[in-house]
Amino acid sequence: MPNAYCDLATLKSGGALNITGSAYDSRLLALLEEASRRIDGYCNRHFYVLHTTRRFDVNWEISWPAGGGMQLLVPDLIGVERVSAGNPGSGPGIDWAWAPEDYRLYPLDAAPTQPWGRPYTRLAVSHDASAGRCFPTGPATVEITGRWGFREVKADSGTALKDGADLEALDTRLTLVEDGILSAGQTLFVGAEQLYVAAVDGEDVTVERGVNGTDAAGHPAGSAIAVYRYPGPVTEACLQLVSQLWHSRDILAAPGGAGTGPEIEKLLAVYRKLPV
Repeated sequence: MPNAYCDLATLKSGGALNITGSAYDSRLLALLEEASRRIDGYCNRHFYVLHTTRRFDVNWEISWPAGGGMQLLVPDLIGVERVSAGNPGSGPGIDWAWAPEDYRLYPLDAAPTQPWGRPYTRLAVSHDASAGRCFPTGPATVEITGRWGFREVKADSGTALKDGADLEALDTRLTLVEDGILSAGQTLFVGAEQLYVAAVDGEDVTVERGVNGTDAAGHPAGSAIAVYRYPGPVTEACLQLVSQLWHSRDILAAPGGAGTGPEIEKLLAVYRKLPV
């Protein structure tokens, strides 16, 4: 799936590669995407927001620590849409829907939708849960549908869909109120849909629709457009890594085999977690 933690305009600016013209745009955008995937691999997490359903095995010995209540460890989680669990009384399968009051997300102060926030990492059975709520032991007995990633921060782009330029679900080109606002490599948010910017030509923007697990949908003229913002050090690491790749024209052999380089590793160290 396409994602870039830095946009093409920033990469080509005077503070980075200082490239004019569009002859290398496709190659540079591909490098931004590749660098972003290297960052994900090095940090053992991703910074884009993925809408999807995941299933989890449950082992009571690790999910129910003494005195800590029944908890399920999960990958970086931003928000939950649905939790279901296999009902021990009706055999295997995901058929037991939970109400929002049946569970709590931890850490309580995570705030993953704030610029200073971090992700949720645990799902716990709430004290207010319906009688009998538990995580049934066994493989793939818990199913969580939600938004996954380090955090979700969106900023107003400063533009919107132009009057008379409704966006249909199959359209791949936006027409904006103002030009010069967006850049290739950005991920946009319109309604409940994420769109990835592939190219910009004045007020016309070519996009890939329904990315990161969202559904392409129609949006009326005047719809506001938001832009996803990633942690500053992650964006800077992406920018530096692509700059190094561009100047060297080959893959860097960095310590640890991550291909990032020591200075970039310093930028990303605070976001890195150990693989499990």
